[in-house]
Amino acid sequence: MASTSRLAVLAAVLVAASTAEALTLLTAEKVATFSNEAGHQPGVVIRVGRDRAFATPPDPRCPAATSVRFALARPPAGFEDHGEVALDCTRWRPDRGGYRYDAPPAAPGGVRTIRYDPHGMVIRAGGAGFVPVAGPVAYVEAWLTIAGERHLVRFQNFVENDAQHVRSRRPSRAAAAGEAAFWDTLWDDVPREQDALRLLERAVRHRATDGRSQFLLGMLHLYRAARNIDFENPTPFTLAENAAGKDHLAIAAQLLATDTRIAGFHAAATYADAYLHDDAAGVAAALQTLDDEVAIYPIFNSFDLFAVVPPTISGKSEFFQTRVLPLEDLVLIDNASCLETHPEVCTNAGMAPHNLEGTLLLLGDIYAKGGRLASARSWYGLARVFGTGNHYRYQATIVDHLAHAAERVALSQDDDPQNDPPLIGNGAGSCIYCHNK
Repeated sequence: MASTSRLAVLAAVLVAASTAEALTLLTAEKVATFSNEAGHQPGVVIRVGRDRAFATPPDPRCPAATSVRFALARPPAGFEDHGEVALDCTRWRPDRGGYRYDAPPAAPGGVRTIRYDPHGMVIRAGGAGFVPVAGPVAYVEAWLTIAGERHLVRFQNFVENDAQHVRSRRPSRAAAAGEAAFWDTLWDDVPREQDALRLLERAVRHRATDGRSQFLLGMLHLYRAARNIDFENPTPFTLAENAAGKDHLAIAAQLLATDTRIAGFHAAATYADAYLHDDAAGVAAALQTLDDEVAIYPIFNSFDLFAVVPPTISGKSEFFQTRVLPLEDLVLIDNASCLETHPEVCTNAGMAPHNLEGTLLLLGDIYAKGGRLASARSWYGLARVFGTGNHYRYQATIVDHLAHAAERVALSQDDDPQNDPPLIGNGAGSCIYCHNK
């Protein structure tokens, strides 16, 4: 365990990283070409088609603050944030029903041109000031922030993905619409679960090699399986949805082999499937696979283990005490540097607008189940601070778990497993606590 002073420093850093900002996803006809050829200056061209986000283009002119950021995930467990590039607000002007930004070659970050209107968006950057993007990558993304609204476009299916070129494949119309519906649902903007399911199924029928759609479809099935899940008395719906999620994630893991997170999700689904079917040999094999995936990417893939293993074993068990709790210490305390090195995994800066609040709530529950009352109270308390400042929708849950932390520990550590307080979402359904806006 960390000392009190070390926890205090970590808490201060976490508070500074906790702000949740508005977030909008761009998916329509998205395509990117990053070049890094020897003897030539690096650059990028990003195009997005007629996306709903720009149906009414936001005004970027002064006094609005605007910026661009490029980032990427590098296998097996790397992340590169190429930094926020502040844009000169005086260089924006109205153009064709939208807005256009033009800057000279020596502009910060090499950002030369940005244009967006109801017909789409184009970003061009390059030259000496541009940080090159060199493959292979797991995914690459661009963020355009306009007056506090972050517009994200992420690329994961590639035609080329090497040191000289990272070039994405344009998604099908169903894939783009399905991705939008998926995140509408997970963020709880305007939940469109059935639309997401229908569109993503159409996308993979149209192109079975669409790894991004296979991944999102697999995660959607797990999302459906985890709703009100009872690991001891699964419904036929739960069994079927978890199996479907496992199957699509297996395909995605092969198609998107550079993204080591996907294999972790698949391992979690495999463990859940074996446990739900009372398959002891399958549980043991899946647990070994989970351990292997956690070793590859500890900061991220540990949450695959946290989601499915703690709800299914006793907090007093040897595995919980010697594997789950030390892994939690490793992730939460011993890897505090991830706040800087992996901001999209360890702060609220990525696609989980309440990542810190939800993570600390879940990890507080796991500490309580393992009998660590002081640790549970510490992280519940910090989650409460974040939630208050970020208008967290599950704030009442944090307050309740903090108020009853001692009771949760006592019930989890007695000899009656039937009275153990459940983890948030029973573990497997905890994704909404981070991803719901």
